[in-house]
Amino acid sequence: MKIVIVSIVLNIHQVYIADALSKVTGGQFWFIETGGKELDDKKGGDSDFSKRPYLIQASRDLFSFEKAMQVIREADVMIYGAAPLKYLKERVHTRKILFINSERWLKKGVLNLLSPNLIQQQLFYHMYCHNKPVYALCSSAYASQDYQLMHSFKGCCYKWGYFTEVHNYDIESVLVEKRSNTVRILWVARFIGWKHPEKMLELAIQLRERGVNFIINMIGVGKMFHRIQAQINSMGLSKYVFLHGYMPNSKVLDAMKKHHIYCLTSDKNEGWGAVLNEAMSSGCCPVSSIEAGATPYLVKDGVNGFSFDLKKKNNLLEKVLWLIEHPEERERMSIEAYKTMHEVWCPQNAAEQLYRLCDSMLSGNVCDIGEGPCSKA
Repeated sequence: MKIVIVSIVLNIHQVYIADALSKVTGGQFWFIETGGKELDDKKGGDSDFSKRPYLIQASRDLFSFEKAMQVIREADVMIYGAAPLKYLKERVHTRKILFINSERWLKKGVLNLLSPNLIQQQLFYHMYCHNKPVYALCSSAYASQDYQLMHSFKGCCYKWGYFTEVHNYDIESVLVEKRSNTVRILWVARFIGWKHPEKMLELAIQLRERGVNFIINMIGVGKMFHRIQAQINSMGLSKYVFLHGYMPNSKVLDAMKKHHIYCLTSDKNEGWGAVLNEAMSSGCCPVSSIEAGATPYLVKDGVNGFSFDLKKKNNLLEKVLWLIEHPEERERMSIEAYKTMHEVWCPQNAAEQLYRLCDSMLSGNVCDIGEGPCSKA
């Protein structure tokens, strides 16, 4: 089976699933990168992926573009991500299996219906994609709802996401090593409004008032960084909350292994939230905003962590405090979080389940994937 992904850039959020698809297809896989040389979208990593043997950089020259178009026409399966519409048009004419991959579209509600890109894609879908093998891979738990509102992909939505590297750890040994009387809480994100770093200061004040022995480490940079720094000082939180600025991804992963709880406080503007993958795969027990696109897919409440509602007063505190007061249950959930990423939402399993789904579509058989990537959304 020949599979191709078409997207604007091969970055740290896509390279591991690309590697896995190359392996599961026996090398019959291509990634067509449509962005130009000026593109700067590394998404959390500084690695150079340009030497991957499956990569075709369509904008490099005419030969590369024509090769990309040939692969698009000949592949058995194509996944179309963020890329110019001409690549989608080329594929639809073949009447072969096509998956359109996206996060949620309606982050701002009906206002997003005025988006030129959304209008263009939806018009194309409704005019040319009906009665063809065109499906949706939803890299957000809310994408299928958005498509439903737009009368698109009825009964044709499958779960997908971003797939980070998953390391093999002796997870129980990792948890033993970080046992401590001081509960270590981690937050990793850009310091911008919709990531809500201020929620961690509110949490710190509430935990301090309750006499909890804790520290909160915050990693990242952004326009709110200095404001948060000033608030930490003015609120008397300098003994509890520590800002660490930018860290390379390898250092972030090391930090995750040493913390007990990871908090993701983003609102619905967080299309996915790959840092949640990384935290869970490092044995960090998540307390994750239900509005983030990854949370309903990855977090099972009380099993491998907790979700919380930003709009509910003290909901973040309630979940974090419960985990602090129940260390044995917290460790159990941390193990389950690791298993979720290691066994279900890892690149290899995603590639294998996509292959199974596509193989069944090509052969005309029914494939019922129960959970995780490529299960029904």
